[in-house]
Amino acid sequence: MNPRPLLVLLADITRNHDGKRLSLSRRQCGGRPGDYPYYGPEGIIAWIDSYAYEGEYFLIAAPSAGGPWAVPVNGRFSANSRVHVLSCEPGLDPAFLCALLNTLPCPRPPLPPLIDLKKLETLEFSIPGLEVQRRILRALSSMEAKAALLRDQNRVLSGMVHSLFDRFFIIGPESPRPLGDFAGYRPADDSPAGSAGEKPRGAVFYNLFLYPREDLHPFFIEALIKNPEFLSYAKGCGEAGKRRINGERLMAFELSGFGAAAGRRNAPGVCREFNYFAEAAEKKLAANHAELGVLRKLRQSLIPSPRSLFFPQKNTPEIPAEISGMEISMPGWTPPGSRAEQ
Repeated sequence: MNPRPLLVLLADITRNHDGKRLSLSRRQCGGRPGDYPYYGPEGIIAWIDSYAYEGEYFLIAAPSAGGPWAVPVNGRFSANSRVHVLSCEPGLDPAFLCALLNTLPCPRPPLPPLIDLKKLETLEFSIPGLEVQRRILRALSSMEAKAALLRDQNRVLSGMVHSLFDRFFIIGPESPRPLGDFAGYRPADDSPAGSAGEKPRGAVFYNLFLYPREDLHPFFIEALIKNPEFLSYAKGCGEAGKRRINGERLMAFELSGFGAAAGRRNAPGVCREFNYFAEAAEKKLAANHAELGVLRKLRQSLIPSPRSLFFPQKNTPEIPAEISGMEISMPGWTPPGSRAEQ
């Protein structure tokens, strides 16, 4: 039988190097430019002329803009006092440990934004051998590359829909038609919730719920409320001192480009052409979102969350047999206080 994995505390498998941090103001950083990165909670905040660390470390901080709060760093660098600097004991890859930590929500403290290491040191880890760690990291790297490609495709598809909206409904002075011919509105409080698993056909815009007419794809509204010309017009439809829009005035917004000079005979033809492209984009977006969901589940199965009283676990997936059946392996080092799972 394979032995059960050892459980180790974060304090037992890392070393703290906060004593070498540098506290430099922005002005001080500007007075000593150089080739070495100077890290803060948001990442590299300056390049200075000296370094305090050299080698493999990882940083723990609470970035205000979100994102990963445990980041591996390799090479020569310095860090400010709002970042914790730690290194791993032999047999641990810092990038793998960061991946484990980042499965947890950032333990955002009150100002100043410095994470309490005493709480983190209570985290318990079940860690596979170094080779398995690296195989998992390679798999995660491939999955993240695929996810980044899918997110890029979604951004491009969304941009295409907005460009097509501009081309079909905004560009061109010929035969203007009021927005009311293509969309309707009701108070936002009366907006439909949509059936299970489906988004409502429309979007909330200030105090109104805008929806397309039956013969138009819902992407019409999504593109409309992001169009600069429409947003500029909508500002003039507001009520003084309130975040409210007059619906009747909003429906008078003119959509253009329906004349013969634009190559389209009538509005129904324009709507059909827009719907054709919108439906194709919607199918691809839905497929990409589904694939991103699969990738998230795969990632969760490879990187189980650490255990801690301070971080309640939700829907923790089972640890794959390849990992759960392996004992921690760190040549030349016995984790102090480590213990086998009872």
